[in-house]
Amino acid sequence: MFQTLLLLFACHAPAAVKVAIDPGHGGSDRGAVYAHVEESLVALQVSKYLYEKLKRDKNFKAYLLRKSDKDLALEDRVHRSEKLNVDIFISIHANANPNKKIHGAEFYIQNQMPIEEESLFLANRENDHHHHHKKAPSKEASGGPVESILFDLAKTQKILKSYELSRHLRKSWPLGERKRKRYMIRQGPFYVLSQTEKPAVLVEVGYLSHSKDRQKLTDKKYQKKVAQQIYRGLLSYVKNMDK
Repeated sequence: MFQTLLLLFACHAPAAVKVAIDPGHGGSDRGAVYAHVEESLVALQVSKYLYEKLKRDKNFKAYLLRKSDKDLALEDRVHRSEKLNVDIFISIHANANPNKKIHGAEFYIQNQMPIEEESLFLANRENDHHHHHKKAPSKEASGGPVESILFDLAKTQKILKSYELSRHLRKSWPLGERKRKRYMIRQGPFYVLSQTEKPAVLVEVGYLSHSKDRQKLTDKKYQKKVAQQIYRGLLSYVKNMDK
């Protein structure tokens, strides 16, 4: 009887949520560089700390798409995550702006409505950094009206889940950061977001162009804190979806 109960429990135990962690840029693509601080290295360190956090939690199965400072095409990032059949895609970046007063974290999801000019500029910059010049393959439905409706429903569902994920990530950030007037959950035509079929969020962990943000992002303790905040957001999202 006891063995039967154990077997039933094992059969109904929730499967671990598979998360692809994508450290932005890498190799010859340094990303934003300010005062010799490189976005690609900051993104990699934060991603590694997040990877270690998720590895220790039985609720997750984590995959680090870039484990070292090397080139990795945008198409390869998407292809790997789809091959792994992940449930969540998280891309880690650090931001920059000519206005050096702008600071703090931001969370981007795939755009569905017309986007603002600044988000479009940022997405184009990130996409071009990866030397992605060919047109993204179309993911539109190729069948009849029923297939088209199902495709639109799936796309809408993905964007809704991505927004919900970004909301939980935002709530996990320190209160001082969340009180900023600047919008923190935004939309943008980033390649890795639009081409990934599962819920996906691009996290800008801070601004390298802002002196205080830059100083914090080079500190290992702060990098671990950022990874902890992203982990908390992921855990909150997963528990909420289970309900």
